[in-house]
Amino acid sequence: MFSATIALRKPVRRKVTTFFQTAMKIFVLLFSLVSLVAISLAEEAVAENDGLYDSTTQDSANQIEGSAANVSRVEANSEHVPTTATPGGESAPTQTGPLANLLGSTLLSLEMLDESHAQIVQNYTTDALRGKKVIGLYFSADWCGPCRQFTPELASFYKEMNSRRGKQDEFEIVWVSRCRDVDSYGQYFTQMPWIAMPPEEAMGERGQMLSNKYKVKGIPSLVLLDDLGNVITTDARNKIPQDKAGIGFPWRNPLVSLYMTVLPRSLRMMMKSQLTSVKDMLLTKAKSVVGLKRASVA
Repeated sequence: MFSATIALRKPVRRKVTTFFQTAMKIFVLLFSLVSLVAISLAEEAVAENDGLYDSTTQDSANQIEGSAANVSRVEANSEHVPTTATPGGESAPTQTGPLANLLGSTLLSLEMLDESHAQIVQNYTTDALRGKKVIGLYFSADWCGPCRQFTPELASFYKEMNSRRGKQDEFEIVWVSRCRDVDSYGQYFTQMPWIAMPPEEAMGERGQMLSNKYKVKGIPSLVLLDDLGNVITTDARNKIPQDKAGIGFPWRNPLVSLYMTVLPRSLRMMMKSQLTSVKDMLLTKAKSVVGLKRASVA
């Protein structure tokens, strides 16, 4: 009787052991994914904090100052960059979401009217980037020789990635102009098949903020983000020549790929919102500490 009782309990014990082992594996996986996101956001916080006090190279500083100075020259009736009314001719709705917060409420697209004339059209950011899985921020300028060389290569890569079976039109690029004036902006934009930030935004405070945020030290530079604005890689400019077929595109960390597969977008947005709050709190404290140190030194 005693031995029969033991025999009946062994399968139950094995099931319980298997259950706890599976539960532990799931817990470890989720903990690893959350830790990975937390580390990513912490790195962004450190980068932003560094950007507050670290200056770029003297050449970059002069280029930014020159670009900012040219923003005042933007005119509503500019021949090369005509401004248009908001889409539909109605007042712009409130743009919400991580990408709209990052890039602003409107982005520009180029429509060729004929071989020698083009029209620039304003698009709401949320509409322009809806359904995009990978968003590239392309820092480039017409006066930059390496940029003029890389832009056609990037355009070819962009078209190839968006023509892949099952992944059509999932990749978008937003040009963040480093041009020195609006006329150059308009001329250079005609060589690009993607969308762009308005010149006053790209060559103003928002463009400089993005440059600092992603530590852009030189151009051309291509930063890849996911659909929630998380950084995939800041080195896509060098990865494309090394992987012209895009076999590893978008060169995402394998753990991040697993994280995006396992967790739905809504849950990822909620997690990012919570972790961003923690990041903002840490960044505020870091600013306070630096401020106190500066005050004590003064």
